[in-house]
Amino acid sequence: MDLRKLFDHMISVSELGRGQASKIIQSVEDTGNPYIVVKNNKPQAVIISIEEYSKLLKSKDSLDSLHAPLFSAPVFTGDDHSGILSDDEINIFLSKEEND
Repeated sequence: MDLRKLFDHMISVSELGRGQASKIIQSVEDTGNPYIVVKNNKPQAVIISIEEYSKLLKSKDSLDSLHAPLFSAPVFTGDDHSGILSDDEINIFLSKEEND
């Protein structure tokens, strides 16, 4: 979506409260274009179609399933790869890294 369309698809919270919500929801349903809801001139939320929301959830689930094996992969210690760290050992190591 180009910048001009983006500004055309912004609505304030107060406008939504003045009866514009039905019109905006119908527009999102008809066109598929999202609306950005602003409060005090700052983006606060996005109104998207249920189809787009479903796609986002599926994408998130796919990414989550790719991410999970990274944390279950064995972590080797030493040059000879003889030791495997437990989850607790990894957590201790990571907490030390954060504190340094």
